[in-house]
Amino acid sequence: MLAIEVVETADAADPPADISGYKAGQPAADEVIARVPVARRTRLKIGLAGSHASAEAAATASADFDIRVDGVSSATMRFAAAATSATFIAASETVLEPGQVLSVVAPSTPDATLAGIGFTLAGTLVL
Repeated sequence: MLAIEVVETADAADPPADISGYKAGQPAADEVIARVPVARRTRLKIGLAGSHASAEAAATASADFDIRVDGVSSATMRFAAAATSATFIAASETVLEPGQVLSVVAPSTPDATLAGIGFTLAGTLVL
């Protein structure tokens, strides 16, 4: 007799819903480099697992970009000194509801060299 086991995971049940952005050149102080109204219920995992960011020119010092939902801080995209790739900090999972606005805001004190920032926040649709 043949037995088949079906195993479902959260990733298999929830299709990808990535949010991407790009800022040419150097961002100004507190510049909103991305503003995305959410159309579908979307989950961003703890630590923004699976997300990526890179810069064309490395940061001189550590630079933290604030990731906000409806103006409230929910995560950080951090470029370390001399780095062209970022790490992400998010203490909890975030579920974005349709109509909410996700924004990415540059640091209050701009980095002297960090420029050409592209990012993809890995999310999944919540079905």
